[in-house]
Formats: sequence, C-alpha cells, structure tokens
Amino acid sequence: MSSSEGLRQVVRNLADTFNDPKVRESSYFDFYDDSLVIHGFPPNLPTNREGFKQFIYLLWKAFPDIRIIFEDIIIEGNKVVCRYYLTGTHNGAFGELQSTGKKFKVNGMTEFSFSNAKIVERWNLVDMVSLKEQLTG
Repeated sequence: MSSSEGLRQVVRNLADTFNDPKVRESSYFDFYDDSLVIHGFPPNLPTNREGFKQFIYLLWKAFPDIRIIFEDIIIEGNKVVCRYYLTGTHNGAFGELQSTGKKFKVNGMTEFSFSNAKIVERWNLVDMVSLKEQLTG
C-alpha cells in the first residue's frame, strides 16, 4: 500500500470512528498527536489538542447523531484535504443556541497534516452561516 493510500485509509477510519457513538469517545482522539495545533475553530478555545477535544465534545453533546461524510479526499505528501458534509439533529445546546430538534446538513473542508500516521495540525472551514440558518429558520 502506498503512503497516500495509507493516509486515505486513516481519514476514512477517522470518519467511521467519529460517526459511531459506541466507539468515538474512546477512540476518536487516538488519531491526533498530543502536539496537535488547530485552526478555524472558535477563538475562545485553546488551539491545541485539549481545545479540539472541548469542541468535539460540544458537537457530540449538541448533535448526538452527527455524521461526517467525506466526498473528496486529496493527498499530497503528508497533507490530506477532505471536502465533506455534516448531518445531524440539534438535540442539545450549541453555543448560546438551545436545542431546536431541527435536522441540518452543512458543507465543510478540512486539511490534515500528518506525522508518523498521527494528525499534528488541522485547518477547518465549515459553513456556519448555513448551520445557523437551518437551526433557527
């Protein structure tokens, strides 16, 4: 297996783990190195692995059925860029927005940088305007 195919499999496994409520809390963060640096997340969070964990736990609590579906996976060297969409139901507080029970589907892109098969840096872009409109409209 080529190194790019290995990275492709890692991000597919990452999505499968994120999408499975039975294993995600015990396994999802194993994909990330302790030295993780994050970009594109709420500015009040630390830009390290702990800040990332805080945000992901917030997502899982607000959207217990959240799923990520990768539509494109592009690999160059140690970087993987994924275009995806997220789906779920708003069943808990998300920021200042209390549960609405509404379903959503939003687009996003993430760039992962890898070292020794672990993610060391993550850039995120998610259509938060569309998310807010779907949850409040």
